[in-house]
Amino acid sequence: MSLAEELKERARREGAALAGIAPAAPMPQASLLEAQLAADRDASLSFLRRDAAVRQDVRRWYPQAQSVLVCGFAYGGGRESKGPGMGRIARYAACEDYHTALKRRMEAVLAWLRTRAPEADGRAFADSSPVLERLYGAAAGLGWVGKNRLLISERIGSYFLIAGLALNLPLESDRPVPERCGSCRRCLEACPTRALDDGRPFAAGRCIAYLTIEHRGPLPKEHRPRMGGWVAGCDLCQEACPFNSAAPREGVLAPALPQGLPLEELAACDEAGFRERFGRTPVSRLKARGLKRNALLAMGNSGLPRFRPVLERWGQDPDPVLSEQSLWSLARLPR
Repeated sequence: MSLAEELKERARREGAALAGIAPAAPMPQASLLEAQLAADRDASLSFLRRDAAVRQDVRRWYPQAQSVLVCGFAYGGGRESKGPGMGRIARYAACEDYHTALKRRMEAVLAWLRTRAPEADGRAFADSSPVLERLYGAAAGLGWVGKNRLLISERIGSYFLIAGLALNLPLESDRPVPERCGSCRRCLEACPTRALDDGRPFAAGRCIAYLTIEHRGPLPKEHRPRMGGWVAGCDLCQEACPFNSAAPREGVLAPALPQGLPLEELAACDEAGFRERFGRTPVSRLKARGLKRNALLAMGNSGLPRFRPVLERWGQDPDPVLSEQSLWSLARLPR
C-alpha cells in the first residue's frame, strides 16, 4: 500500500467518511470567487475579500505544500422539531463546534504521518482557514460542487464538513469525479430567497444561512417573509437534494442541541444562558442578540397569535434592531 493510501486509511480511522488527495496547485474554478466579489454578491463577508488572493492557491497559505489531503466528516441528523412555534436549527449547527473537533482529528493524522515519514510537515484546516476547501475536495475526488454550491458525494450526499492537511510531501493525487447534478433543479427551486441561480455567482446576501448567522443588524425586509422558522442556518437546498436520501444518520460530531427549540425560549435567552446552552456549538457565532432577532422574526412568520404578548414586550426594547423586528413581526400576526 502506498503512503498516500495509508494516509487516507488513517484519516478514515479518525472518522472521515471521505478522504482524497489533491495537488497543491491553484484551482481553476477559483475565478468564481473573483466573480462573486466583483458582482458584490458576498454581502458582508469581508474576510472573503481580505483573503481572496490567498484562497486561490493553498501554497500562498502554506508555501511548502506539495499535496493536500481533503476529508469529509459526516455530521448526520439530530432530533428534528418542525412543529408550530419552533425555531429551526441546521443539522451541523446542532452539533458540537466542528472547528476544534475536526482540526484535532487532522492534527492526529499529521502526527501519525510523521511516524511514517519523519520529514513530513503540514498545516491543518477546518473551515476557518483561507483555503477553498470545496474546490480542493472536488479535485481530490470527494465529490463535485453542485448547483447548491456545496460539495456532493454520490455515496453520502452533502451532509458533511470538510477538513484537511496541506502537506509538504508529493503524494499521488486522486481523480476528480464527474458532476452528476444533470438537469436537476430541486435545490434551486427549494431556496425561498433565490440565493441560488444556476450559472450565476452565489448571492450570499440572500442565503438564509448567511442571513441568520453572519448578517449583523436588521434583516432585509424583502427576505423576511421567506425565511420561515429558521433561526440558525438553513438546510432547505440539502433537504431537496436526491443524493441526500443516502446520507448517514449518524456522524462523528457529538449532538449538542435538538434541531428545533421553542421560540419563546430563544427570545428570552440572556447572555449567560446563551453561553451556557450554545457556547460549544456553531450557534455561538450568532451571539445572543442575533439569536433573539431571528426568533422574533420566526414568531412573525409563524402566524401564531400566542406570540403577540411576547412581541409587544420586545417592541418596547431599547435595542432598535430587536424592537423594529418585533413590531414588524407583530404586524403579521392575526388578532
